[in-house]
Amino acid sequence: MKTELLHSYSSNSLANLSRAYSSTQLNKRTIDGHEKHGEINPSFETGDEDGLRGFGDSTHNVGAKEAKDKLGAASDLCHSIFKKKLLYKRLPVLSWSREYNTTKLVADIISGVTIGLTILPQGLAYAKIAGLPPQFGLYSGFIGCFVYILLGGSKIVTIGPTAIQAIITLSYTQGKPPEYAVFLCFLTGLVSLCMGICQMGFLVNFISLPVISSFTSAAALTICSTQIKPLLGLSFKADGFREIVIRSFEHLGEVRMNDALLSLTCIVILLFMQNLQSICRCFTKNSSKLDRVLWFISTSRSVIVIVVCTVIFSCIDNDLFPVKVVGAIVPGLPPVRFPPFSVSQNLTGQVEEISFITLLSNDLSALIVIPLLATMEHFTIAKKYSGTSMLDASQEMLSIGISNIIGCFFSSMPVTGSFSRSVVNAASGAESPMGGLITGSLVILALQFLTPYFYFIPDASLAAVIVCAVIFTVDFRIVLDMWRSKKMDIIPWGFTFFVSLLVGLEVGILSGIIISVIFILYYAARPAVQIKRAETSLGNEFVIVGLDRSVQFPSIAYIRYMVSKSRKLWAKNFLPVVIDCHHIQYCDFSAAQGICDLFTTFNEESHPLILWKAKPSIIRILQGLMDSCNVPFQYCMSDDDLERAIDGDGDDKPIEFTVSLTPSPTQVEITDVHVHDLKS
Repeated sequence: MKTELLHSYSSNSLANLSRAYSSTQLNKRTIDGHEKHGEINPSFETGDEDGLRGFGDSTHNVGAKEAKDKLGAASDLCHSIFKKKLLYKRLPVLSWSREYNTTKLVADIISGVTIGLTILPQGLAYAKIAGLPPQFGLYSGFIGCFVYILLGGSKIVTIGPTAIQAIITLSYTQGKPPEYAVFLCFLTGLVSLCMGICQMGFLVNFISLPVISSFTSAAALTICSTQIKPLLGLSFKADGFREIVIRSFEHLGEVRMNDALLSLTCIVILLFMQNLQSICRCFTKNSSKLDRVLWFISTSRSVIVIVVCTVIFSCIDNDLFPVKVVGAIVPGLPPVRFPPFSVSQNLTGQVEEISFITLLSNDLSALIVIPLLATMEHFTIAKKYSGTSMLDASQEMLSIGISNIIGCFFSSMPVTGSFSRSVVNAASGAESPMGGLITGSLVILALQFLTPYFYFIPDASLAAVIVCAVIFTVDFRIVLDMWRSKKMDIIPWGFTFFVSLLVGLEVGILSGIIISVIFILYYAARPAVQIKRAETSLGNEFVIVGLDRSVQFPSIAYIRYMVSKSRKLWAKNFLPVVIDCHHIQYCDFSAAQGICDLFTTFNEESHPLILWKAKPSIIRILQGLMDSCNVPFQYCMSDDDLERAIDGDGDDKPIEFTVSLTPSPTQVEITDVHVHDLKS
């Protein structure tokens, strides 16, 4: 005999729940300060005393007035707390400054001086990478330090010029005036600021680790290739890694031995100083003071090498040992002015006004690539040193955006968080972003007083500093790790690496992002589906289809195919098909429509289809669509219900199994509990 099983409580349990519900509603009315003798105007919620009606005595009015006052006070308190919380979130300096003390100040001064000594040679070198005059690197080195004190969420990250930003800037500024780099800085800041305001920091999570690693390695090799000319004293024009390498072999006969010897000497000294502590430990006993001195020498190796080379070549006659030097640098601080949107150039004997907007129309990818790389590079560093604390990517976007927008008024090129300087900052024991005040001040002092002495800095020594700074970011070991763990991830790594190296960095990173998104979409469209043959305790067989994730529109076509396939496998035996839904947390409209179509197909062929352990929120979505389509809908909530639905009363066909979701005087809605849990 066919039986209809309804999910409902027993009459005693239902009566108890009904009384409890009535008591709850009565208590709610009492707590609200009134009992409904008459109609209550909704304006009571807004604190309007004229909206109170139906009160029997003045006691109720007094209680209502007190309730209104408390409600108003609570509202004001919540409003002030919200404003304060938002203020502390957007200005992290308000949080860490409350616990700031002299001990932290001393640590920040030490780290600030250390970073200042590091950023001076790096700024000059990175400007050369970007194809800009050397002073542009120093112009980019101080505004970010000051801005990050107020807006930065990490005590370790330092903002300024970086090698990756420099090489990307070069790809867009070749053949264009230096002011175009300042214009790109403005656009980078504007796009980053808009992304931060729109809370789009989550976009960084769509770039996978293999893509980041391969792009960083390709960028490092590209940067090293750009330094072949100053390392060997060569002079030729070439763009990109492949062309530079080919042209370098073609011009090997033009190598200037003095430059090559100087660059080789500087590289050996830099590598020796980098490992100075480890080398000295082999010959001396452990000493904290000695370790500190050796650490400082090792950390300041770049500035030491640059200073020594500058002093030597400023004292000796250039004819005695000729090498290429940086040359004259514009002295003093940069003028404060609006970012340029056009530039005048003398073309074919006539002065023409060239709009940067026109130039940008041919390089629209710059609007995506430079801000995205700035955020990616910055957030990767910040996340590395954030520990277990949650880092707000959108706030970091705001700090990058404002740093670039203000920096473009000081002729800065695009800036972001520097990995090499952040590592030094962490080793220096930085306690807060306050060290940026010292770093930025040192850069300003160098611009004001030291620029005449930068004339004698050899190009070969700057190239050696760059090579030693970036070469160790090349990471091929990750390929072996991926081979041992998940070989499929080698595909985006290899694709991004070779496209970045052979075609261009801007094309490579965009290709890597596209590959990452394709992988995400593929896995979203291909959930793991397990099809198994099972049986009840009475021996009745059925087919169970297990899903490992939520059902969304990319995956519904594949799921429909697999469920239909399971039906065809045992079509002759007319086995019921059960979809295990306990992993499904979310279902969109497209997925619900697909499930509705499945029920339609199964019902047309009189083939049983049952949803098992679906959450009430999923059932509600499906129920609304099933009702509008007039499709019979079968599901059950527990193991016992599934067995009864399949076994029936001994008939060949399974019983019809339905549940009403509409609460009624004799039936309540089932939420997160199963039927067998309610039996008592």
